[in-house]
Amino acid sequence: MELTDLVCEKCIVPDLKGESKSDILREMMNSLAKNETGIDAEAALSAIMEREALGSTGVGEQVAIPHAKIADIEDISVLIGVKKDGIDFDSADGKPVKVFFMLVSPEKQMNMHLKTLARISKLVKMTDFKDRVTAESSTPERIYAILKEEESRLG
Repeated sequence: MELTDLVCEKCIVPDLKGESKSDILREMMNSLAKNETGIDAEAALSAIMEREALGSTGVGEQVAIPHAKIADIEDISVLIGVKKDGIDFDSADGKPVKVFFMLVSPEKQMNMHLKTLARISKLVKMTDFKDRVTAESSTPERIYAILKEEESRLG
C-alpha cells in the first residue's frame, strides 16, 4: 500500500490558514470533502473532533495525524496539509505542528485504516518528507512529488 495511491494533488493544502486546532481541522475537512466524493464534511469533522477528544493526534516532531472511521464512505481518503509557521495542536512533545495528514476511513476497513496510519508514521520517521515540505517552496504538485520520492525510499 502506497500513500500516493490514497492522496491526490487536489487533496494537498500547502498553506493552511487556520489559527487554531479547530480551524485547521475544519479547513482540512472542508478541502477533503470538496475533493473526495461521498464525504459529508460536518459528519466527518464531528468524527475527527470526537477522536481528538480522546487524545491529541499531534504525534510529535511537528506532525499530526487527525483520523476517524466513518460509516457512510466507501474508500479511504488522505489529505496532506502544511502550515509552515506551525500551530499549537496539543502535541505529545508540546511543539507546534507544521505537517498534517488527515485520514478518514470506512468503518468496515479497520485493517487498512491501521495500515495507513502505520505507513504515515513510517514516512515521517524514516524519511525527509516533513523537512522537505516545510523547507521547500511548496505547491500541491511539488508536495506530491516529494511524497512520491520519499515514499519510494521506504520500499
